[in-house]
Amino acid sequence: MNDFDTVNMNKAQKTMYYLKEYGFNYTMRRAMKKLGFKVDEESEYMTWVRKHMCSSKELEEQSKKQFAFMPGVAVLIDGTGTREKEAGFTKASFKKQSYKPVKTEIITEKMSLSSLLEQENAEVFIFANAGTMPRHNYIYSCIAAMNEKVELLYAGEGKEDSFIPDMVYTDEDCYSSEKKRYTKPFFKPDMSMELLCNFQYVGGMFAVRRSLLEKIKDSDVEVFGNDWYDIMFYLFEATTRIAHIPEVCFAKHMPETDKFVRNEALDGKYYIERHLKRTGTEGIVVKSEVPGFYHVKYAIKGNPLLSIIIPNKDHIDILDQCIQSILHHNNYKNFEIIIAENNSVEEETFAYYDKIKKEDNRINVVYWKKEFNYSAINNFAAEFAAGELLLFLNNDTELISPDSFTEMVSYCYRPGVGATGAMLYYEDDTIQHGGVVIKIGGFAANALWSLSDRDERYYPYSVTAREFTACTAACLMMKKSVFQKVGGFDEELCVALNDVDICMKVRKAGELIMFNPYATLHHYESKSRGFENTPEKQARFQREIAYFQSKWEKELEAGDPYYNKNQTLHRADYSMDY
Repeated sequence: MNDFDTVNMNKAQKTMYYLKEYGFNYTMRRAMKKLGFKVDEESEYMTWVRKHMCSSKELEEQSKKQFAFMPGVAVLIDGTGTREKEAGFTKASFKKQSYKPVKTEIITEKMSLSSLLEQENAEVFIFANAGTMPRHNYIYSCIAAMNEKVELLYAGEGKEDSFIPDMVYTDEDCYSSEKKRYTKPFFKPDMSMELLCNFQYVGGMFAVRRSLLEKIKDSDVEVFGNDWYDIMFYLFEATTRIAHIPEVCFAKHMPETDKFVRNEALDGKYYIERHLKRTGTEGIVVKSEVPGFYHVKYAIKGNPLLSIIIPNKDHIDILDQCIQSILHHNNYKNFEIIIAENNSVEEETFAYYDKIKKEDNRINVVYWKKEFNYSAINNFAAEFAAGELLLFLNNDTELISPDSFTEMVSYCYRPGVGATGAMLYYEDDTIQHGGVVIKIGGFAANALWSLSDRDERYYPYSVTAREFTACTAACLMMKKSVFQKVGGFDEELCVALNDVDICMKVRKAGELIMFNPYATLHHYESKSRGFENTPEKQARFQREIAYFQSKWEKELEAGDPYYNKNQTLHRADYSMDY
């Protein structure tokens, strides 16, 4: 059982569930929030911090640890401009590191990377923003990671499935000198180039091997004065051997704030554009409506035909609403619509098909005459598709943004991308789908489910395009070649988890799944098919879950690489279970 199961519970049942799953203190805090009382989440987080801080004994043991790779370390602190005072704070913070030897230097002018490497003979470099404060085990954790092999579950055929890291980054939080406490943790995903194109998510402190820096030393990389944004792109371009440690290992020294912390003054657009130009990627970078975030609008090379596949059984009012939004509220014009008719019984349905086909010759109807099986129906309909791109779309959806399909095509049509999903909203404009996270609830769940859009607590996840392990097939675009390569939908999964399954097959084939929050639709979920509310449907649902869990046991055990292990598996709001 998980928090999604509480939707149909009464208050007494919910109370018993939370008491059993989380205990008395959590249940009381939740009840107080519901009643409008303010709950001090910062104090809760401080309790978590104390629990996870290394003890003096642990730090002493770390200082005696001998690794196979025991590099000399140079810490470079960006003290350019007005940052020199805060840089002194950071330098002092490095004095109690459990790993030695370490040389710490404040850089007060914009030196080139080549000059820095000539001056320093260290094998590992720590880059630190002025005002950042490492935990005492920061360098130890980075060196330990550089001595360990990272196993990859989704490398793709012919690619290395493990690596020794060239670069390491960690989670972070904020430190308030006024209140002497840590706040605002930021739990990051594993390496995500697309997220980096939205904002500098890696943060103000990270470790890099000299060998990797040597690869880019003769470039025009701007090292200092931009929160490491430029060098971060160069490093991400130069290697995929980047490890993320899901532990809070440093803090930003700053006053307390209710906002998700990011540098709103940084001109990130310039550095994103530099990255696009170097990689030969055509696109326009615009500022998001939320300060500090960016949105890349990739150019579409050519004019690929999009085959939109919509399974349907009766409910022509719902279907027509979906089709009319495509015909009249959609800026991407090169498409065909394939209605996969599934045993309708109403005469009006077939009359509607005849009418809509006459009105627009881009619409076709194919007839599935066997029992309902969502996977089999879509596989069947895909055989009639002429497009390079397939869009699997529920009949109970409606476009919000006219640019939605254009946005999805621009992401899906890129090299290395296998599929793209959209942001879906319920009728009341709360979020229904913001990507899919595996392992939540024991199998998978829609990210940001039931939350309000652009809620500051959930930044950066409601405003950033990024890689995901899966997206829902209520609106899922996929290259036809990739769809065929992975064998389509698994027909053992008639109703549940077939979309997550095919996305995981795409990932195993080495292709990326992209989520684009600028592709927006309403999803009037399950209006036509109904809910899993009979014993027969529930039994089938449980069978399919068991099949999925058995098929992807290793991946579920490892967890989602784009979801931090410090975040709850009971909810999809990127929160913690303290």
